[in-house]
Amino acid sequence: MAFFVSTMTKTLRFLSVLILIVILPLPAFAQEKVFGEDTLKALYSYKFALFTEWPEAKLNDGNASLEFCIIGRNPFGQSALDAIQDKPIKDKSIHVEMYNSGVLSDESLNNCHVAFISSSELQRLPALLNSLQHFSVLTISDIPGFSRHGGMITLIKSGDHIQFEINPDAINQVGLAISSKIIELATLVKTTKQGHE
Repeated sequence: MAFFVSTMTKTLRFLSVLILIVILPLPAFAQEKVFGEDTLKALYSYKFALFTEWPEAKLNDGNASLEFCIIGRNPFGQSALDAIQDKPIKDKSIHVEMYNSGVLSDESLNNCHVAFISSSELQRLPALLNSLQHFSVLTISDIPGFSRHGGMITLIKSGDHIQFEINPDAINQVGLAISSKIIELATLVKTTKQGHE
Protein backbone atom coordinates (compact mmCIF):
# COMPACT_ATOMS: atom_id res chain seq x y z
CA MET A 1 0.00 0.00 0.00
CA ALA A 2 2.82 2.39 0.95
CA PHE A 3 4.56 1.65 -2.37
CA PHE A 4 1.33 2.40 -4.26
CA VAL A 5 0.87 5.72 -2.43
CA SER A 6 4.51 6.66 -3.07
CA THR A 7 4.18 5.81 -6.78
CA MET A 8 0.94 7.79 -7.08
CA THR A 9 2.53 10.78 -5.33
CA LYS A 10 5.47 10.78 -7.73
CA THR A 11 3.15 10.44 -10.72
CA LEU A 12 0.97 13.32 -9.56
CA ARG A 13 4.07 15.43 -8.90
CA PHE A 14 5.35 14.81 -12.43
CA LEU A 15 1.96 15.58 -13.98
CA SER A 16 1.74 18.80 -11.96
CA VAL A 17 5.14 19.94 -13.17
CA LEU A 18 4.19 19.03 -16.72
CA ILE A 19 1.03 21.15 -16.41
CA LEU A 20 3.12 23.95 -14.91
CA ILE A 21 5.36 23.94 -17.96
CA VAL A 22 2.54 23.69 -20.49
CA ILE A 23 0.30 26.45 -19.10
CA LEU A 24 3.02 29.09 -19.21
CA PRO A 25 4.33 30.72 -22.39
CA LEU A 26 7.08 28.68 -23.99
CA PRO A 27 9.08 28.99 -27.18
CA ALA A 28 7.49 27.76 -30.40
CA PHE A 29 9.44 24.51 -30.33
CA ALA A 30 7.82 23.64 -26.99
CA GLN A 31 5.03 21.98 -28.96
CA GLU A 32 7.45 19.30 -30.07
CA LYS A 33 7.00 15.96 -28.34
CA VAL A 34 10.66 15.38 -27.51
CA PHE A 35 13.01 17.66 -25.58
CA GLY A 36 16.70 17.16 -25.10
CA GLU A 37 17.68 16.79 -21.45
CA ASP A 38 19.62 20.06 -21.53
CA THR A 39 16.64 21.91 -22.99
CA LEU A 40 14.36 20.54 -20.28
CA LYS A 41 16.80 21.69 -17.62
CA ALA A 42 17.02 25.15 -19.18
CA LEU A 43 13.22 25.43 -19.33
CA TYR A 44 12.84 24.26 -15.75
CA SER A 45 15.40 26.82 -14.65
CA TYR A 46 13.43 29.52 -16.48
CA LYS A 47 10.19 28.43 -14.79
CA PHE A 48 11.83 28.48 -11.36
CA ALA A 49 12.93 32.04 -12.04
CA LEU A 50 9.39 32.98 -13.06
CA PHE A 51 8.16 31.80 -9.66
CA THR A 52 10.95 33.48 -7.65
CA GLU A 53 10.82 36.87 -5.94
CA TRP A 54 14.02 38.87 -5.52
CA PRO A 55 14.53 41.82 -3.16
CA GLU A 56 13.28 45.03 -4.73
CA ALA A 57 16.75 46.54 -4.81
CA LYS A 58 18.05 43.54 -6.76
CA LEU A 59 15.40 43.89 -9.46
CA ASN A 60 15.38 47.68 -9.62
CA ASP A 61 19.06 48.00 -10.43
CA GLY A 62 18.50 49.90 -13.66
CA ASN A 63 19.44 46.88 -15.75
CA ALA A 64 16.92 45.82 -18.40
CA SER A 65 18.06 42.21 -18.26
CA LEU A 66 17.81 39.43 -15.73
CA GLU A 67 21.21 37.74 -15.65
CA PHE A 68 21.18 33.95 -16.05
CA CYS A 69 24.77 32.99 -15.25
CA ILE A 70 26.24 29.63 -16.22
CA ILE A 71 29.17 28.91 -13.93
CA GLY A 72 31.68 26.37 -15.24
CA ARG A 73 31.66 24.32 -18.43
CA ASN A 74 28.49 25.08 -20.37
CA PRO A 75 26.18 22.02 -20.21
CA PHE A 76 23.62 23.48 -22.61
CA GLY A 77 23.40 23.13 -26.38
CA GLN A 78 22.45 26.10 -28.54
CA SER A 79 18.78 25.13 -28.76
CA ALA A 80 18.59 25.00 -24.95
CA LEU A 81 20.14 28.45 -24.68
CA ASP A 82 17.81 29.78 -27.39
CA ALA A 83 14.89 28.46 -25.32
CA ILE A 84 15.54 30.97 -22.55
CA GLN A 85 17.62 33.80 -24.06
CA ASP A 86 15.62 37.07 -24.14
CA LYS A 87 12.52 35.48 -22.61
CA PRO A 88 10.47 37.91 -20.47
CA ILE A 89 10.63 37.75 -16.70
CA LYS A 90 9.89 40.32 -13.98
CA ASP A 91 9.59 43.14 -16.55
CA LYS A 92 13.06 42.23 -17.79
CA SER A 93 14.42 39.82 -20.36
CA ILE A 94 16.80 36.98 -19.69
CA HIS A 95 20.41 37.49 -20.69
CA VAL A 96 22.61 34.38 -20.58
CA GLU A 97 26.16 35.02 -19.37
CA MET A 98 28.77 32.26 -19.32
CA TYR A 99 31.69 31.97 -16.93
CA ASN A 100 33.50 28.96 -18.34
CA SER A 101 36.41 29.20 -15.92
CA GLY A 102 34.04 28.93 -12.97
CA VAL A 103 35.86 31.80 -11.27
CA LEU A 104 33.80 34.93 -10.63
CA SER A 105 34.52 38.17 -8.82
CA ASP A 106 32.12 39.35 -6.13
CA GLU A 107 30.89 41.98 -8.60
CA SER A 108 30.09 39.32 -11.20
CA LEU A 109 28.32 37.14 -8.62
CA ASN A 110 26.27 40.10 -7.46
CA ASN A 111 25.17 40.81 -11.05
CA CYS A 112 23.68 37.32 -11.40
CA HIS A 113 20.00 36.72 -10.66
CA VAL A 114 20.14 33.01 -11.46
CA ALA A 115 23.29 30.90 -11.32
CA PHE A 116 23.31 27.48 -12.96
CA ILE A 117 26.35 25.69 -11.56
CA SER A 118 27.80 23.12 -13.92
CA SER A 119 28.97 19.69 -12.80
CA SER A 120 32.49 20.76 -13.79
CA GLU A 121 32.52 22.82 -10.58
CA LEU A 122 32.03 19.87 -8.21
CA GLN A 123 35.46 20.25 -6.58
CA ARG A 124 34.97 23.99 -6.08
CA LEU A 125 31.34 23.73 -5.00
CA PRO A 126 31.78 24.42 -1.24
CA ALA A 127 33.79 27.60 -1.88
CA LEU A 128 31.43 28.73 -4.64
CA LEU A 129 28.30 28.24 -2.51
CA ASN A 130 29.99 30.00 0.38
CA SER A 131 30.61 33.02 -1.86
CA LEU A 132 27.05 32.98 -3.20
CA GLN A 133 25.59 33.10 0.33
CA HIS A 134 26.32 36.83 0.32
CA PHE A 135 24.16 37.59 -2.72
CA SER A 136 20.48 37.28 -3.68
CA VAL A 137 21.09 34.72 -6.42
CA LEU A 138 18.89 31.71 -7.20
CA THR A 139 21.27 28.75 -7.45
CA ILE A 140 20.41 25.73 -9.59
CA SER A 141 22.46 22.66 -10.52
CA ASP A 142 22.25 19.03 -11.56
CA ILE A 143 25.16 18.06 -9.30
CA PRO A 144 23.93 15.21 -7.06
CA GLY A 145 23.38 16.42 -3.49
CA PHE A 146 23.65 20.08 -4.55
CA SER A 147 20.77 21.26 -2.34
CA ARG A 148 22.06 19.28 0.63
CA HIS A 149 25.37 21.13 0.28
CA GLY A 150 23.58 24.50 0.53
CA GLY A 151 22.48 25.01 -3.06
CA MET A 152 18.84 25.95 -3.68
CA ILE A 153 17.47 23.71 -6.45
CA THR A 154 18.81 20.39 -7.68
CA LEU A 155 17.56 19.03 -11.01
CA ILE A 156 17.44 15.23 -11.05
CA LYS A 157 17.00 13.15 -14.21
CA SER A 158 14.49 10.38 -13.54
CA GLY A 159 13.60 8.25 -16.54
CA ASP A 160 12.29 10.56 -19.23
CA HIS A 161 11.54 13.49 -16.97
CA ILE A 162 13.10 15.84 -14.43
CA GLN A 163 12.47 15.84 -10.70
CA PHE A 164 13.86 18.42 -8.32
CA GLU A 165 14.94 19.01 -4.75
CA ILE A 166 14.64 22.39 -3.04
CA ASN A 167 16.42 23.72 0.02
CA PRO A 168 13.98 26.37 1.36
CA ASP A 169 16.39 27.53 4.07
CA ALA A 170 19.08 28.33 1.50
CA ILE A 171 16.53 30.34 -0.51
CA ASN A 172 15.26 32.30 2.50
CA GLN A 173 18.74 33.06 3.84
CA VAL A 174 19.59 35.30 0.88
CA GLY A 175 16.27 37.15 0.84
CA LEU A 176 14.61 35.24 -1.99
CA ALA A 177 11.14 33.74 -1.97
CA ILE A 178 9.83 30.97 -4.21
CA SER A 179 6.17 30.25 -4.86
CA SER A 180 4.43 27.58 -2.83
CA LYS A 181 3.32 26.12 -6.19
CA ILE A 182 6.93 25.10 -6.75
CA ILE A 183 7.61 24.09 -3.16
CA GLU A 184 4.64 21.69 -3.21
CA LEU A 185 6.08 19.85 -6.21
CA ALA A 186 9.59 19.44 -4.83
CA THR A 187 11.37 17.11 -2.48
CA LEU A 188 12.45 19.40 0.37
CA VAL A 189 15.92 19.02 1.87
CA LYS A 190 18.13 20.79 4.38
CA THR A 191 21.81 21.64 4.30
CA THR A 192 23.96 18.95 5.91
CA LYS A 193 27.69 18.92 6.49
CA GLN A 194 28.15 15.68 4.60
CA GLY A 195 25.77 16.64 1.80
CA HIS A 196 23.25 13.97 2.71
CA GLU A 197 20.62 13.39 5.34
